[in-house]
Amino acid sequence: MPPRGKPRPGGALAVALAVGAVLRVARLLRAPLMHPDGPAYLDLASGLLDGRVRAVLGGYYSPLYPAAVAGLAATGLPLELAGRATALLAGLAALPLVHALVRRLVGERQADAAALVAAVHPALVKASAQVLPETLAGALLLAWLAARGAGVAGALAGAAYLARPEGVLLLPLGLWRLRRERLGTLVLYASAAVVLMAPALLALHAASGHWGLSPREARVALLSGVPGATTLAEAALRSPGALLARLAGGGARQVLYDATALGPPCLVPFVLGIGAARWPLAVAAWFTALPLALNPSPRYAVPLVPLFLPATAAGLLALGERLGRRARVAAIALGMTLVVQALWVSHPFDAACSREVSRLVLEHYGPGQALVAVDGRFAYGARGRALVPPTTDPEDALALARRRGARLWLTRPAWIRPPWAPPADARAVARPCGGTFVLFELGG
Repeated sequence: MPPRGKPRPGGALAVALAVGAVLRVARLLRAPLMHPDGPAYLDLASGLLDGRVRAVLGGYYSPLYPAAVAGLAATGLPLELAGRATALLAGLAALPLVHALVRRLVGERQADAAALVAAVHPALVKASAQVLPETLAGALLLAWLAARGAGVAGALAGAAYLARPEGVLLLPLGLWRLRRERLGTLVLYASAAVVLMAPALLALHAASGHWGLSPREARVALLSGVPGATTLAEAALRSPGALLARLAGGGARQVLYDATALGPPCLVPFVLGIGAARWPLAVAAWFTALPLALNPSPRYAVPLVPLFLPATAAGLLALGERLGRRARVAAIALGMTLVVQALWVSHPFDAACSREVSRLVLEHYGPGQALVAVDGRFAYGARGRALVPPTTDPEDALALARRRGARLWLTRPAWIRPPWAPPADARAVARPCGGTFVLFELGG
């Protein structure tokens, strides 16, 4: 038994797992509004259950998360619940990984603090109830950092790519990390990664006719001012200046998103402990400065949050020593603040609007309708087919509708700018959500 008054080894991690599970399940039971990409991931999982493996491997979205969702759904869970449960399980798996990593890099007390913060951290709790791959990508990133063997680390790097395309960065980062090892170790690491990546790479090549890491490369090239480029390598060769400008501007935005994801309550401890564990921060910095800078998003900061926790935990303990007897009160206040933020329901109007539009389509047109809208949740809620145009341009939406034989198109009035006017076969039939959207019926 541990001496009286001293914490039991593993006790803090057990508490973190219990609290983390309760918060994540509570968040899941509230069925928060699904992310706009959620229906697409569920459709991929459904495709896997129907045997459409090649289409999923070579598709726009990364295949590992839909595969995990399909695995849970195969046990009898409803598809959406399987999607949320997959994110929840991956989010819980991150807690012992955080603890193991911080214990190795900094110490036992800091590891306990990091696990407890991860258990209640708002960004991690909310992501654990979504239909998205972010918690899975974050868990794989942590496992890669904690892995000791080159073969295991390489396999985790390959899996990280299958979870999110930017995970491919772990391949060169791992080789750099092992640069002082024997050549055989480097070959083992790279081979393990490539073996896992190969099915997706081959499927993408078969679908597009060229080698690339993701179909998203063409979109990023377009956003960077290099239209027509199908890969980032082609964009870099054609217009390196445009790509560098995109990296500079996007990197600054992603740094802001990273700080926002970590959250104001954790920023001061993070700054105080920033020198405690530099390797996780270096990995986070490379992700922020390179792949995430090309397509910055608040969502993409979530897998990086656990990498900030070693420094945050070290800063919390340093701050506790300065506060002395007031440290316990401060810790309780911090924990309560994080719990409230984790359970707080944001954007209630969006959820109500999504339900209103879905109900409108379902009641007036029935299930199975193809709905053209930039947000796939409306069609998902109406038990229909989501057709998502590449932009908010009305011409893109109408071209997609005519190509796919869709009857309904939902857009915002603000996206219909003069001199463009709806064609004669597009009739406005409803303005749901207080006029925020307009529903058009096409044809006839």
